[in-house]
Amino acid sequence: MSDFGTLTVKQVIMHRIPRGGRRSDEPETIEFSEAPIELSDLDRGFIELRLKSTLAGRARPVVEDPSLSSPTPTTVKGLLSGAGSLVPDSIALTRSLHELQKWVSPVGLVMVITGELDGEPCLVITKMEHEEGMRVQRTSTAEGKLTYKAEYLRDLILGEGTQVFKIGIFKESDADEDAPLRGLVVDAQQSGSGVAAYFVEFLGCQFVKRSDVLTETFFKEGQRFIARTAKDDPEKHADYQIALLSEMQSSSKILSAEAFAQRHLRQEDQDAFITQLAGCGLPIKSFRKDVTLVASSIKRFKLQTQRGATVLAPPEMYSDGSLTVESSDEHLSTLTIKDHITHMSGASGPKAL
Repeated sequence: MSDFGTLTVKQVIMHRIPRGGRRSDEPETIEFSEAPIELSDLDRGFIELRLKSTLAGRARPVVEDPSLSSPTPTTVKGLLSGAGSLVPDSIALTRSLHELQKWVSPVGLVMVITGELDGEPCLVITKMEHEEGMRVQRTSTAEGKLTYKAEYLRDLILGEGTQVFKIGIFKESDADEDAPLRGLVVDAQQSGSGVAAYFVEFLGCQFVKRSDVLTETFFKEGQRFIARTAKDDPEKHADYQIALLSEMQSSSKILSAEAFAQRHLRQEDQDAFITQLAGCGLPIKSFRKDVTLVASSIKRFKLQTQRGATVLAPPEMYSDGSLTVESSDEHLSTLTIKDHITHMSGASGPKAL
């Protein structure tokens, strides 16, 4: 997680969006800016403070979801790489958000900010609601008597009572052109760490799932795929099962459905495997491996026969040829184990050999 205390603001551009959403056949009603805001150091510091306090302790990691077909990830990557332009790109982002927000959404401001986080360039996209307030200043009457002057402020923002404050924040290192965009999101309007669905959709992202849960899903779905695809081919079943166990036990910190299919599965099975895992919400390119939840399940290779025999063996015995499985024309299989027997067990208990 980023250190939000390092967040600094450089440029800010703001656009005013009306209440509710906009259909594609309706006229444009957004009040666009044509240039960034002129900020004093005091203004910049105040914005930084409000961003930091909103992000702290509530931000949730998100990753690009290509199935949403949102233009936001491409726009963000362009701005962070220097290929984009703040004014037109912020206008495009604001249009996209307005089209997706719900009819109950109040009048608000979209603010696109360039800055730095953790010592590297970052981009912040926020959506907030107007507030109303009074500014009171000490003054004097024409007769020289002390009094106060009250001024009604209709478009107060970033005050202590701000009701809606949505933030998406992205760093340069998480915006590689050839990898899914990664970032953090927070919605101060929602309870807990909830975020309005339309805002996440606008960002073109989905919430990142825990690595141990993703790893468990990969392993279990891999087993289901093998059981269905190789149920009539014991040799193929053993090859795939050992490949899956080896992948889980390897020293690699990454799991990839695409890489696994290409390395270990027959060509006719590769697309079906990738489709099945994608259907379970798994990232197809890669994610961090954490075998905590499956540690006890990946220690041994298990063979179960129709008549009730069970064989448990380390995966490396299959890899080095100490354990082999061969199929015959009679749909029977021959299991061969080459090793030293150290003990046997039966009705009277284990016996040393």
